[in-house]
Amino acid sequence: MNTAMRRLPFLALTAFLGSTFLAGAAEAGCGRHVYNRSPYTLMVTQTDGSSITVRPRSTGSIRMVEPGQVDVAAFCPGAGAPILQRSFSYEAVQDRCFFEVGDRFFDRELGNGFLPRRSDAPFTLNNPRQGDLVLFSNGDACLPLR
Repeated sequence: MNTAMRRLPFLALTAFLGSTFLAGAAEAGCGRHVYNRSPYTLMVTQTDGSSITVRPRSTGSIRMVEPGQVDVAAFCPGAGAPILQRSFSYEAVQDRCFFEVGDRFFDRELGNGFLPRRSDAPFTLNNPRQGDLVLFSNGDACLPLR
């Protein structure tokens, strides 16, 4: 067998692995979850204009592809205006996605958002994993006035 024939499988494998790596790099980003552990209905809108509705006590999925912002509005059942609105900035670099919180203490060692320093109650950011958002509330704001 000549030398060219022996190199053919190696070249084919190299071409396949190279194309797989480049295709994977083009799809960088993270799928993350919005957990609604409240009686409110959430409307979640991202910088790119995509939006999802997360019903009470359910979960929705968002895709973080590049740095951006998530706007969240909570609505009482049957109400027209939101009772709670917040905006959160996030970073998305390859497969590492997280909400920007904290004061960048140990940023290089642990990553931004590892040690939160401000309260975003009733929201929890980067929990149960980096890039996830949770709303937990008992819904007192929706009680009828007496």
